[in-house]
Amino acid sequence: MNKNPLVISFMGVDGSGKTTLSKKLKKNFKQSVYLHLKPYILFKDKRNVIKNPHKKKKSFFIMSIIRFLSWLISYKVYFFTNKDKKLYIFDRYAHDILIDPLRYKHNLPKKLTRFILNFFPRPNLWIFVNPSLKIIKSRKQELSDSELKRQIKEYSIFFKNKKNVLILNTNIQTNSLIKKIKKKLTL
Repeated sequence: MNKNPLVISFMGVDGSGKTTLSKKLKKNFKQSVYLHLKPYILFKDKRNVIKNPHKKKKSFFIMSIIRFLSWLISYKVYFFTNKDKKLYIFDRYAHDILIDPLRYKHNLPKKLTRFILNFFPRPNLWIFVNPSLKIIKSRKQELSDSELKRQIKEYSIFFKNKKNVLILNTNIQTNSLIKKIKKKLTL
C-alpha cells in the first residue's frame, strides 16, 4: 500500500453487501478505520438504524444546504486532522446523496449537488457493490423493486466515467471479494 493514506468508498443499494465487505476489509488492515457515510468530528456516530429510509420527507432547501455543507466541513476537517491511519474505509460516501436523496432528506437540485460534491475529497478507490436483485431482496425489503432498479441504474451511470472503480457482484463468497479488493489496492 501507499505511504499516503488511502480512501475506499463502498457504494450500492441497501442490501448489496457494503457493510459486510467494508467491516471484513477493516479486519484485514490493522491501520484502518471504518466510517459510515461521513466522519464525525465533534461527536461519535450515534445514528440509529433506519428501517424505512424512504418514508422520510425531504427537508427544506435551506436545511439541505446547511446539512450538506456541514458534511463537507466534516470531511475536510477529518482528513486534515486524521492522517495517522493508512486506510479509510467508507460504508457509503457523500456521493450516495445523488442516487438516493430521499434517504438523506436532501432537497437540492442535482446540478447544485454535483457542484458541491466537487469540493469533497475523492476516494482512491470506488467500490460499486452490485449483486443481483434477487440477492438484494433476500437481504432487505425496504425498497420496492422499481426503486431498487432505479438506484442500480443510477449507480451504474455514476460509475460509468469514474476512474479507479471496482465493481463487485456479491453473489460470490466474501473472502473472494476481499482478495479482489486487496489485489486492486496493491496495484
